[in-house]
Amino acid sequence: MIMLRGQKVFFRASKADLDRLYACNRESARVWNECLRLAKEHFLQHGCWITKSEMQKQTKRKFHLHSQSIQAVCHQYLFARQAAHHAIQQGYPIRYPYKKKKYFPTKWTKRRFQSV
Repeated sequence: MIMLRGQKVFFRASKADLDRLYACNRESARVWNECLRLAKEHFLQHGCWITKSEMQKQTKRKFHLHSQSIQAVCHQYLFARQAAHHAIQQGYPIRYPYKKKKYFPTKWTKRRFQSV
């Protein structure tokens, strides 16, 4: 098992920058909610789970975020679904991801977010 260490970093930002970050978090929540909708719709139509590539095709160019940030949210949804599936197989009373979100932390790639 690998142990990861986290570190809190405090920073100052203007009101406009904070508003922009919160707007990005709301947009990430819209991506999550779209993933929920697509997965449910796909399951009801086809009787199987939606794949990663199909999810990426369906969410492409629909949101005002960088494409890698959108893919990161989709991958987190798919990871949560897979983890729930494994837990259910182990006998734990867990539900698949179903709750809609208002905010979701936006994932940034190395080159798309720079501090000045």
